[in-house]
Amino acid sequence: MKYSRLEHSKFLEEELQTQTKVFNQKLNTSATFLLQEREELFVAQFLTFKDGEMILKFSTNRGLPRKGEYLYCFTVPKELRDYRNWGEKTYGDLIKEKSNFTETACVWQAPSRDKDGNLEKDFYIAGFRGVELDFSVNISEAGKMILLLGPNRPPFEYIANLQKIVQNNYSENVSSILDQDFQKATWQPSLLDNKNDIPNFILSQLALTDQVVLIGPPGTGKTFQIAEICKLLCKQGKSVLVTSLTNRALIEVVEKPALENLLDEGKVFKTKISTDEAKDIPRLQQTKEINPQPGNLVLSTFFIASSEATNVTDNPPFDYVIVDEASQALLAMFSAAKILGKKNIWIGDTKQLPPIVAINEDKISKNNYDFLVDGLNSLSDTSSVPIFQLTETYRLPQRGSNYTGLFYNNSLKSRAKTDIRLSFPEIPNDVNLLFNPNGGSTLIKTDLEVGNKRPKNAMGIAKLLVAHLLTVNEKIHISVLSNYIDTVKALQKIIYGSIENPKNLLIETVARIQGLTTDVAIFVIPNAGYNYSLERRLFNVATSRAKRHTIIIADKNIISSSPNINEDVKIYLQKLSDEYSFYYSNEKKLIESKT
Repeated sequence: MKYSRLEHSKFLEEELQTQTKVFNQKLNTSATFLLQEREELFVAQFLTFKDGEMILKFSTNRGLPRKGEYLYCFTVPKELRDYRNWGEKTYGDLIKEKSNFTETACVWQAPSRDKDGNLEKDFYIAGFRGVELDFSVNISEAGKMILLLGPNRPPFEYIANLQKIVQNNYSENVSSILDQDFQKATWQPSLLDNKNDIPNFILSQLALTDQVVLIGPPGTGKTFQIAEICKLLCKQGKSVLVTSLTNRALIEVVEKPALENLLDEGKVFKTKISTDEAKDIPRLQQTKEINPQPGNLVLSTFFIASSEATNVTDNPPFDYVIVDEASQALLAMFSAAKILGKKNIWIGDTKQLPPIVAINEDKISKNNYDFLVDGLNSLSDTSSVPIFQLTETYRLPQRGSNYTGLFYNNSLKSRAKTDIRLSFPEIPNDVNLLFNPNGGSTLIKTDLEVGNKRPKNAMGIAKLLVAHLLTVNEKIHISVLSNYIDTVKALQKIIYGSIENPKNLLIETVARIQGLTTDVAIFVIPNAGYNYSLERRLFNVATSRAKRHTIIIADKNIISSSPNINEDVKIYLQKLSDEYSFYYSNEKKLIESKT
């Protein structure tokens, strides 16, 4: 299928309008309602900055931000710091009164204690990362300043930048991406293992073509390969830009050992460095502009890189552009990458999360926007670019890689550490039994009410598993996952309500955790909306995070109740049901922790 530039621009305009409509609804909603009823607006007291994190204090009388949730944090005049003075003001009215502001994300929560170490039962404290340096400077001296945190502004500028790029009818680089005849196709990547010198191999391929795709299944070291490639290119005196959807992905590249010397030499630059990034990586240089320099590495998000691409009128300024998290890039973003770089490496995974858009799926399907949304998949389907796939996972144990390998034509091999502990004899035996001695997945089947996204049985099992895991003689990271926000909020309430919120516990939606590595993942699937919960890419992400175990909690009839289930997901669940599954009725319970 070919798209005219007008059709492509129309898609982006609809996306922009949808984002604007949704956000305007928030802006026009009563601020008090968002605070007290929806728990989407928060009032907090600034305490301090510690280790690059902003520490805030919250009342327990209202909701707390979700860990990992990005929020818009801002200051307001003194009279608006008390919510009782808001009256009929909307969220938008409060934002109009802002002075300082930043985007930030909650990373941990804990009970508040007074100066003597005694619990303050009415308060919680929370740590936030991603705070912009300018904001931190402005409030650092303002002891006990009241801050507001609310729904974050959508990336309007990103979509607007892509619109400008789509409307560029004179660039061959734009045309080479957007003007293809897109067709759905079955393709197989060329497989790579570590017998290959992967960085040099990829660069040798780029001597023959201007772009390559590198598919990285879960735990196969995509970020490691990016850093190694950057090291080689900078050593050759090339100018390199790495761009991704999130700042977190960029920082993960910088943290790899391959870039140590470049950091020492002051040759690694990043746009918009936050306080925690400056604290964690003091050798990282801040840049406000994306300027290519021989032997230097620049890191920037899609939002900023796409803006720079709109200003390029001549040849691509960078020798190489590497698109990380490429599976989350809209098709037009690849045009931006081509505008910026003479050679392109697109690194991602078409079997994991696609781009998140505001337009609903029905409208995308009706208007044939699929190819415009799912950029990496669309370009892979055209077979116009060489595609390679990593095959060795350093995260998943062998049994885990066998199950995840079902999504990759059984091409995965485990190279994970074999000395990792996979059983926990210090917890009750009937709980320890749920953890397969070879690691990987377990299916716990129970009775879940149809349509209920807060199923009590599943909540109780998840809570007890977490409680037991927190007592093992080793600090392990635990992630409790679900596809629905309602389910996640209920899990947070029941688990955090009984357990002091540890930093090694994450409760989050699957859509927000791509790239996560954890020790044990507990995946709760309510008996509702199976078309979403069992969507192939979401299911793959949820079940491929854990170095040790993945526990799936679902209704006993999950397989028979979802006839339209993706074939790979069906094979996974049926195989697991036959091989390692348990059933818990309403009467049967796990042995509770003895305290």
